[in-house]
Amino acid sequence: MGVISGLVGFVVVAFSLVMVVLVPLFEAQACLPWLYPPLLVDLNHYYSEQYDDYLTIKRPGFFVGLAWLELLFLWPLSITNLYGILARKPWVNTTTLMAGVSSLTAMGAVMGEVLNNYTEIEALLLLLERYIPYIVFSFFAILYSFLPSISRWWGVPL
Repeated sequence: MGVISGLVGFVVVAFSLVMVVLVPLFEAQACLPWLYPPLLVDLNHYYSEQYDDYLTIKRPGFFVGLAWLELLFLWPLSITNLYGILARKPWVNTTTLMAGVSSLTAMGAVMGEVLNNYTEIEALLLLLERYIPYIVFSFFAILYSFLPSISRWWGVPL
């Protein structure tokens, strides 16, 4: 159980760290494109064109709304999760649950859009290639908040 606990804790910390960097640099470009230097905008365009990412090219309204949600809610929550886990705060179970549920809900909307706009094989490959890490993080964050052994491994009592 200790290996599983360590793996879950590592995934939550690693993904929170990725979100702390990724959201303000790339995701927020859907909301506030005029704030970014040309280098970051070009890098985002390169990704969009290289991987033919429909959501970042077309930027449908729900995707911009999800970007705002990530910028205003999930990004500060990821910072809080990193601090709470590394400092072994007692409230970290609550914040990881909030981040996991928020990310899982957003992925439900994205998966619906992908399944609606691509053929079955293309949608499956796209989901496996790009969006499964978000779903895995969501489940691991929710699991982190409910398993007492994981919390004890990090030194945080329930």
